[in-house]
Amino acid sequence: MTSKPYTIGSYRVSVVRDGATPYEDATVSTPREIAGLLRRYIPTDDPREHFVLAALNVRHRVIGLHTVSIGCLTSSIVHPREVFRPAILMGAAAVVVAHNHPSGDPEPSAEDLSLTRRLASAGTLLGIQVLDHVILGGEERFVSLKERGVV
Repeated sequence: MTSKPYTIGSYRVSVVRDGATPYEDATVSTPREIAGLLRRYIPTDDPREHFVLAALNVRHRVIGLHTVSIGCLTSSIVHPREVFRPAILMGAAAVVVAHNHPSGDPEPSAEDLSLTRRLASAGTLLGIQVLDHVILGGEERFVSLKERGVV
């Protein structure tokens, strides 16, 4: 019996830069700075949850922003694989994640807390520190899960 030769496809993976943004090279050292930066990035006129990633270099300067997921009014599906893929491709040393609560109330849900712990654990494994998870609410309100001791 002879076996037929087969081929395996080869792939090249790269990051495509969309151009410079007003967020590029910003330093994020406090939850308030993170909230201010990402509040400008997440659309305020969309009634859906947006889960975003800020990839940072070793000096915690922003090297890229990425929308990981856009959900519905009350949730957004997020998996660590989807969060860390762009961070790895951008060569990030650390990340900050954030999402908005369209209800205006930034208090974290049980799912928010669970996801944050999962992301921190995955980041440790990958060598990419999760510095914070910020939840944006209405009227400049936000919650930092770092300040709450979750990260």
